Amino acid sequence: MKTMTLILLLLFGITVLAQSKLTIEKEKIEDAFPIESSVGFDKIRPAIQIMVSPRQKGHSWSPKILKTLQSSEQWANANGTSQQKLLAQYYILMYYDSHLDNDSIIAISERLLINTAFMEMPESAHTLFALNSGYRRKGYYQKQLDIFNSLIGQNKKFKNIARPTTYAYYNELALVYYNLEQYEFARNNFKLQADIFEKENDLFRTSTMLNNIGLTYAKQNILDSALQYYNRSLFILENKKIKDDYYSETYIEHFKNVVKSNVVKIDSDGGNFSDALSILKTELISSKKVKELSTTALSYHSIANFYYANDSICLARQYIDSTLNFEKKFPNPTNRQRAYWLKAKIDLKQNANSSALRYFNLAKDLNDSINREKDYKNYSLATAKYNFLKTGQALAENKKLLQQKEQANTIQLIFLCAVVVLGLIIGWMLLKANKSNKLIGKQKKELHKGLKEKEIMLDEIHHRIKNNLQVISGILELQKGKIDSEKHIEIYEESQDYLQSISMIHEHLYEQGEVSNLDMQMYLNKLCNLLINSYPDISVKYETSAPTVQLNIKRATPLALLICELITNSLKHAFEKTGNIKINLYKNEDNYELTYRDNGNGFENINNPEYYNTGLNLILMLAEDLDGQVVFFNKDGFVCRLTFGL
Repeated sequence: MKTMTLILLLLFGITVLAQSKLTIEKEKIEDAFPIESSVGFDKIRPAIQIMVSPRQKGHSWSPKILKTLQSSEQWANANGTSQQKLLAQYYILMYYDSHLDNDSIIAISERLLINTAFMEMPESAHTLFALNSGYRRKGYYQKQLDIFNSLIGQNKKFKNIARPTTYAYYNELALVYYNLEQYEFARNNFKLQADIFEKENDLFRTSTMLNNIGLTYAKQNILDSALQYYNRSLFILENKKIKDDYYSETYIEHFKNVVKSNVVKIDSDGGNFSDALSILKTELISSKKVKELSTTALSYHSIANFYYANDSICLARQYIDSTLNFEKKFPNPTNRQRAYWLKAKIDLKQNANSSALRYFNLAKDLNDSINREKDYKNYSLATAKYNFLKTGQALAENKKLLQQKEQANTIQLIFLCAVVVLGLIIGWMLLKANKSNKLIGKQKKELHKGLKEKEIMLDEIHHRIKNNLQVISGILELQKGKIDSEKHIEIYEESQDYLQSISMIHEHLYEQGEVSNLDMQMYLNKLCNLLINSYPDISVKYETSAPTVQLNIKRATPLALLICELITNSLKHAFEKTGNIKINLYKNEDNYELTYRDNGNGFENINNPEYYNTGLNLILMLAEDLDGQVVFFNKDGFVCRLTFGL
């Protein structure tokens, strides 16, 4: 018993040390900001190497790390060597890889991998595996096959830096075939990989291959075989002592939840309702924890379907709504169509026939997207089979090509005839096109006239909205005189500030003659003047910077209300007699970033999760309207940083 206790304590100590080491490396990178020299740039490379090592994969990198990496890229582009410029791009790539940003992963990886100098760096192996995962998540299976040999070669060239020696790559081929719905081919490759892992006593990977084999049987509705392999996988996970240099204990525990969920999905009669439901919900929680988005999407739907099958209609509706909300972050037309079908069945069960019909139509409308995806899969499968033809088949194809060459003269004659006919057709089409161009010119004039009338109408709308908001503000001012309570007067005044901030948006759109986008620099200056002048007892200076930012009214309105709330809070709570406010709004390649700071007393409840404040809650709600992320911290006063998409 004492020996077992010592072993557990030792394992716990190792885990703590590993986490502590990761934290130290993260802090090294964060504290290196800004990168201003070659010495500073070179210092972060060892920390990056540790963070992308197999043991540390799966951890999400913080925005502070991104800030340092962007700084390193700016320095490298201006002052660095060619190798440092490549490394700077690679560092940004690893940040996006930790956040599963597939589009950014693919764009940066493809740019790096065409550089011959980069292919001589060990970072190229990690880049290939990141690109392979990005292709798989996006469904680009043919592209996975295109980089397959390079992926194997680079990992071997740099002494298996990205995958262990037991990794024989059958799994990668199997996943391609699985995604192409060729389950027998996939199963054969999973079995080959499982045999290798088992011989090497690589327990966790053996369990993953057994689970994958079970999945192929489940897809073909051979449920007894599927259950057999799931149970073999679970036996290893629950009865063997698993130590793995690549996957964290958190991920291994999550994978155990995935296998249990797979068992429930084909053997729901084997346990009671609450046990089965608990397993499905546990999988949902752990998939979010390890950021396995594809599993999260399926978990939401599985729970909704389970509730529906057990006549818990309200809960089924709740989870299918969550499925559709999550699907916006992890878009997949097949998942969305399946959710619409279940939503329609739920509505039918509750006699909401018109709503059910709407969701049936939405599901039907997705057929085109799904068919396009199937066509792409069929193309990828055909190319995959071509790339792996046996030598005899390849020779037969070459013989066929030679026979085609013997018919070249006949084909050339036919081609020349076709060119003559095509020339006649083109001449006729040019004459017809000339007539069409005249008609199009006339239609363009009418269109320009209509657009001009529309712009005039929109100008008038903005002007009227501004006037109406000012009328409402005036009414509030009149009503304020009837109130005795200072607290209620304060609420009226804050409401007037909100109305003024919105009114100013429409006023600027009207004055600048641009009805779609708002010049944020001009707007911020006017908003600061308005609010600061309403507090004459305090001397407050302000600086604003948003020289290139223009936002449409849909995004400008919640942002304006959020900034209004921040300024009001500073004026009310941060300063005694004097103060400074700085507002910086700028546009990155992928998003906007707002930094608001004052030099006041700071926000004492900034780290108190139980603290509730109406203004704070309003800021969080407005940030959510922008699909943004907001953080607060104290640094020489109060700082709020908001990041939201383009």
